[in-house]
Amino acid sequence: MGDQEAERPLIVLGKGAAYARAEDPIRQLVQLTGIPFLPTPMGKGIIPDTHQRSAVAARSLALKESDVVLVVGARLNWLLHYGAHPNWSKDVKFILIDISSEEIALRKPAIGLVGDARRLVSQINKKIKDTPFSLGDKHPWVEKLQKKTEDNVKRMAASLNKDVVPFNFLTPMRIIRDAMADLGLPAPILVSEGANTMDVGRSVLQQIEPRTRLDAGTWGTMGVGLGYAIAAAVVSPERLVVAVEGDSGFGFSGLEVETIVRYKLPVIVIVFNNDGIYGGDRRSPEDIEGPLKDFPAPTSFVPCARYDIVMEAFGGKGYFATTPQELQSAVKEAFALRQPALINIRIDPYAGSESGRMQHKN
Repeated sequence: MGDQEAERPLIVLGKGAAYARAEDPIRQLVQLTGIPFLPTPMGKGIIPDTHQRSAVAARSLALKESDVVLVVGARLNWLLHYGAHPNWSKDVKFILIDISSEEIALRKPAIGLVGDARRLVSQINKKIKDTPFSLGDKHPWVEKLQKKTEDNVKRMAASLNKDVVPFNFLTPMRIIRDAMADLGLPAPILVSEGANTMDVGRSVLQQIEPRTRLDAGTWGTMGVGLGYAIAAAVVSPERLVVAVEGDSGFGFSGLEVETIVRYKLPVIVIVFNNDGIYGGDRRSPEDIEGPLKDFPAPTSFVPCARYDIVMEAFGGKGYFATTPQELQSAVKEAFALRQPALINIRIDPYAGSESGRMQHKN
């Protein structure tokens, strides 16, 4: 690991490690060393999110207090706060494994290893195999992260387990998560894009296999969701593809549902419909002034748009869900049929904005 005197080591797993199919040596590395790991969004599943050394639920603490970090196939970009203080410790040392020498040179790590992630991690395992370096369950760093994880999971569970109607983001995410888990293996491929939809999905929807998640990625690109879903269905026909979309993200390429129907692809599109980007028209009466006062905000959409009917127009199956029971029934049926379908979930336009909700009520 370069520095066996590290007190708070961390392994960060990026999509480059997934592309390199490095999951076997990486899992061996974590088993040998006991070091906690943190995946980037598309690095999820290299080691299952359910693994006891996962620091996903203690992400902020893991970043801020780690002292030596092995980064495998991930850029130190905005997703990882550029490896900079205050999100990271001022004294943190980075060991970067990347296939691009330019990427390593750009970040100026303490150690840079250029090459294929699978081969390099295998070489590390060979080097440390007989070296007594392992963080047991009682190691202070492991215990600290575990306690933070348990506290955060408990707090999140209290919110997730509530059936909130009109829907917030958490209630339908829980229903989708549970339905995907019930499918077993091979795990479905998850496509995710949107604002709140993608952010909440990263925390709630779990990956247990590598290369089963596609989202906005490095550049935060919008409008790629259905293209990703179509490609995933073609490349991996044995897997169900579930595209969880915000209504804004869906709007960029929504008519690709025609392609999904035309080729009879096993793609289920799930739209979180909250009437626009971050929600519906949130202007207060005081904000609506001048000659455009009768026009909606440019980030708000037609309220309660029926995207499910758009899918039906091309011959696919459409569902409209406003309650937990309706959504549970829709995902169960759609997942079982494995035919082109769109589930339109009606989300409270003020969900995620307490100030907006209070303003709306007042």
